[in-house]
Amino acid sequence: MNNNPSPAHLVFSADLGFLHGNTKKYKRDALIIKNNDFGSCTPTFHLLSSLAFELFPKVLLGYKVCLKYKDDSSVTEDIIREEISNELKKYNHNIDKLYLNFPELISFLDIKKISSFNNGFVWEYRIELNKGNKHIAIKDIEAVRYGSFAKKRDIMTWCVTDDILIDLLNKIEKYVLLKEREVNEELKKFFN
Repeated sequence: MNNNPSPAHLVFSADLGFLHGNTKKYKRDALIIKNNDFGSCTPTFHLLSSLAFELFPKVLLGYKVCLKYKDDSSVTEDIIREEISNELKKYNHNIDKLYLNFPELISFLDIKKISSFNNGFVWEYRIELNKGNKHIAIKDIEAVRYGSFAKKRDIMTWCVTDDILIDLLNKIEKYVLLKEREVNEELKKFFN
């Protein structure tokens, strides 16, 4: 064994590191906007929160693919990146389906139920937490961007539970950081 990282470790470090870094920035910027705007109900907070809420588990999808190829030096970085891209496309912006793919994450976040909701006025994902029977809504990316002109229109934003959303985003970031460390340690065992 020498000290050269495998293709999986290179994709993990560079490409997924970039995606994870941007996701953390979306979350951070959402919190800055929320705090600087004195807690008002702003679409920018919801857009950035939705992006972060979607991308954190997509980073986890990438980690799964990298672990799949952890000891395969014959696979190229391009092949790994393409497989990750294909995995991400499977979910599109369907946050409910994405999270259901990670039961351990759902347990960590104490989520009781997550589902898609659209009634002609709102297009969002509803999350029910186990503790305190709390409910929050995460806007669909298209809905928060286009409102009435989205494929499934959205003309309402509910900001009463934004504090719970912030707490959930902090927990998601913590979880993904823990997984990043675990995956990094596992991939480092297989340097070429």
